[in-house]
Amino acid sequence: MHSLYLDCSTGVSGDMLLASLSHALDQLSDQVNGFSFLEQELSRLGLDGFGLEWSERKVAGILTRHVEVLQTADQPLRTYTNLLDIIKNSGLDGKTAELAGRALRLLGEAEAKVHGVGLNDVHFHEIGAVDTIVDIVGVMVLLNALEVDSVTYSPIDLGSGFVECAHGRLPVPAPACAELVRGLTTFGSECGMERATPTGLAILRTIVDEVGAMPMGSVQSVGYGSGGRSSDEQPTYVRAFVLKKVAVGLS
Repeated sequence: MHSLYLDCSTGVSGDMLLASLSHALDQLSDQVNGFSFLEQELSRLGLDGFGLEWSERKVAGILTRHVEVLQTADQPLRTYTNLLDIIKNSGLDGKTAELAGRALRLLGEAEAKVHGVGLNDVHFHEIGAVDTIVDIVGVMVLLNALEVDSVTYSPIDLGSGFVECAHGRLPVPAPACAELVRGLTTFGSECGMERATPTGLAILRTIVDEVGAMPMGSVQSVGYGSGGRSSDEQPTYVRAFVLKKVAVGLS
């Protein structure tokens, strides 16, 4: 089994996690293509009308992987229950489905709390689009493929300033993010932009074991995943270090 270290010092989002883990998986084996593997596994969701577009982007001179979920057909408005049913009926590995369901619930509970409605009354606007369920399930699928059994993360940059969303112009961290950072170690930088998204934070709360420096181990691969707002002026990406654990015994 492997340990995973997630460097979130410039932020975190669902697509950044998805891209960094797929990049890391590519480096572990010549026999596995992270993109093809992920497409195959995501087909289990039985969702029509979406596709994945992969690219390589240089961010401040660093080569990163970027993934974008494209909606190729109109999608219905879905509730938390609708999305959970998709996961439950997908035929995914039991542990993968369980983790994905847990992350989705955290998202739903955060939105329900900030809007003052019941969980099953939450209609997923930004966070309920197809790209969110793809990000959540995709990350859990990749963790399983990487044979990760422990996850450490760095303190998370939440950013600063304001963000535009379906409910208007909101201060960073936006209300849903403010709920989801409970229990996580964070800081705010003077970048003037949002650097952590609800989906990224919900995934982290689901999978991480501890915060701190990179654990001891032999680095097997390093994946770089950039997001839609990453740029030379605002270099943001998640680095995913996959480490082979080193046995420590008494001499």
